[in-house]
Amino acid sequence: MAEDQERSEGATPKRREEARKRGQVPRSREIHSAALILGGVFGFSMMGPMVVSEMRKIMTQTLGALASEPMTEASLYQLATTTFSRTLLILVPVMGALGAISIAASFGQHGWVWSTEALSPDWSRINPIKGLQRLFSLQVVAELVKTLVKFFALGGISYFLIRQALPTIYLAIQSEPSEIPGIAGQTIYHFALATGFLIAFLGGGDYLFQWWSLERSLRMTRQEMKEELKQSEGDPMVRARVRSVQKEMARKRMMADVPKADVVVTNPTTLAVALVYQHGKMDAPKVIAKGAGFIAERIREVARQHGVPVIENKPLARALFKTVKVGDPVPSKLYRAVAEILAYVYRLKNKTRQA
Repeated sequence: MAEDQERSEGATPKRREEARKRGQVPRSREIHSAALILGGVFGFSMMGPMVVSEMRKIMTQTLGALASEPMTEASLYQLATTTFSRTLLILVPVMGALGAISIAASFGQHGWVWSTEALSPDWSRINPIKGLQRLFSLQVVAELVKTLVKFFALGGISYFLIRQALPTIYLAIQSEPSEIPGIAGQTIYHFALATGFLIAFLGGGDYLFQWWSLERSLRMTRQEMKEELKQSEGDPMVRARVRSVQKEMARKRMMADVPKADVVVTNPTTLAVALVYQHGKMDAPKVIAKGAGFIAERIREVARQHGVPVIENKPLARALFKTVKVGDPVPSKLYRAVAEILAYVYRLKNKTRQA
């Protein structure tokens, strides 16, 4: 019993799919953050000069318009609308690129997941006992460790970068004002790049932990495996009953075809095989019914009731019963033996008609 309750079995595809529908997929917020930081850094390194140049033009034109003539309420409104529209046209591609990066970071972690179960009320969340269990769970401990690692790692790298940048900052203080933005931009660029790579590294480790934690929570006991198998395939007793009904229906259809047979070959007591051949319509004689024991007795009985000849041929009956399925043609190696039986039957029929 204890062994059955042990979660020793890996999750089945069905269990994984159910967890996915509930929104339970491995995800790391750090990967999201790293993707946005690195995407922003590389995007600004390519689009930054253009954005700064365009923003400078907008600012210059706006200030020039304010200084050139007195502003009325209508002209001020028009100037504000124009400035806002032009600024928006510049920022929309940037925001769109960041949005695409955010979507790609989510999709890359767990693909497309749509679940509303997380939004439905869960009264167990206000249960104090379950709350205490969550408070001391492995997930909470992992989040605490991750927060501490992030704090010390980011603190350490910030200290290192600031210390490295001190000569540059000192040089910037003594430089011309026009050179300060460039020096500050380079410092911020390196700081953001290092931070992004650090968070990406932490995010990779966090994602592996989230994956391991989810896999651990989805593991199943042997009893759960048996229950799922029973649900997916149905109760064994029900399946057996269905097979029994299907066999009975197939048997009835087979018995209904016996009167159409040209001959029934027997061995003579335990096996019976009914054959039919339609010249010009069939390439070879076909088995339309066969059986052993009680079924063989019923085939012989139905055949005699409908005037179908019953011929004893032990080797042929055994060969047909073992090698040919109901509805299949006779194999070529048995053509000669079957042809001799059919020829004999046709001669009997001709004699009966002449008599």
